[in-house]
Amino acid sequence: MLDKRTTHFLFIIAKICDDGSYKIIEKTELQKEMRVTDFSELNQMVRYLQDNEMIDVKYSDELVICLTVLPKGRATVEGTRIKARSLVKIDYKTLLIVAGVCFLASLFGSMIGALLASLM
Repeated sequence: MLDKRTTHFLFIIAKICDDGSYKIIEKTELQKEMRVTDFSELNQMVRYLQDNEMIDVKYSDELVICLTVLPKGRATVEGTRIKARSLVKIDYKTLLIVAGVCFLASLFGSMIGALLASLM
């Protein structure tokens, strides 16, 4: 299971390597996208993804990294996208209808309660 930062990192790499080929990426570019302070965090994420066979690193040094996303990594990215799309989304119109019905139901309930209280 990936944490949020590593999943975000995998999304960035998948966007860069969208055609499935190896890409040379500057670590400073990844550092800006991920908003990390040093390269050790990036290296840990790369190592974790590589150990879990989600990416393949062809070359890496202090400034650049050459990598691609493997099928397992692409499946993880697509699965996360599908999960995010499948969440129930309520549009503005539906929200207004629900709020209106709740308001009318509470108004009707308070009127019935006041009527019953006055009869007793």
